[in-house]
Amino acid sequence: MRRNADPTRQPRALFLVASCLAAALTSSGCLTGPLSEGNAAQPHLDTKVFQISCEDGRRYAARTLKARNYRITSVDRSGADTTVGGRNDTDKVTSRLTVTCGADGVTVSPSGSNQWIIDGLRFGFYQIADAGDRMWPPPKGPVVKMELYSGPEAKIEFPSELEPLGVVAVRVRVINAGERTLRIDPRRLRAVTEAGAPAVPLASADAERKLAAIDPDIKSKLLKPTKVKQGESVIGFVFFPVGSYTGGALALIDDQTGEADDYDVNFATS
Repeated sequence: MRRNADPTRQPRALFLVASCLAAALTSSGCLTGPLSEGNAAQPHLDTKVFQISCEDGRRYAARTLKARNYRITSVDRSGADTTVGGRNDTDKVTSRLTVTCGADGVTVSPSGSNQWIIDGLRFGFYQIADAGDRMWPPPKGPVVKMELYSGPEAKIEFPSELEPLGVVAVRVRVINAGERTLRIDPRRLRAVTEAGAPAVPLASADAERKLAAIDPDIKSKLLKPTKVKQGESVIGFVFFPVGSYTGGALALIDDQTGEADDYDVNFATS
């Protein structure tokens, strides 16, 4: 049976709220107060420490830019800092978010062509970090989420880009909000090419061999065969040969009956 992988879509609603804020900030009605003087609309966010991991900070920076129709054009990692750059082709603007990791969390510093863009990015990051990966309403059944990492964006998750190694990565997150214990087998994951054809993932051993030279933690990042009980979740990476992929499908297997349901995911909306 084929199922909708993510019936909640809660993060997209947050993105719409954030986008509305950005639009409001650029309207002529906002040109009063501190903004009209080139100052931040919410200066308390300038130095706010977000109680999240470095990894989530990088993900949320990319997610913030994408929510405003930026495509990720660069990711520069240097010590405690990661700068994620993006280009909004419609508005013809380039902006960046720098995430700085510390012992107590992360801070974020946006840059753009004007104060309104900067404030919109800063507040957008705040909204996304505050929501985290929570879903509303809470799901009542299994949920599968997938994110494709290729090009510069791969450096959000890995020390360097992946295409020179001949691979792209798919980050898989499975939340079991149902009543049955489910089995997950990475070999049952398929990516979908732009032509609509299914693509088979690399074997875990092959992926580990290819990435070991650039990422000493690769073994811990791989999605492994596992069982997920009610209320549990699992996250891991599966790798595919370099190519253009639009989505994926993962079979979740009932541990008791062996029945498998395929969950389809669109990479653009997951």
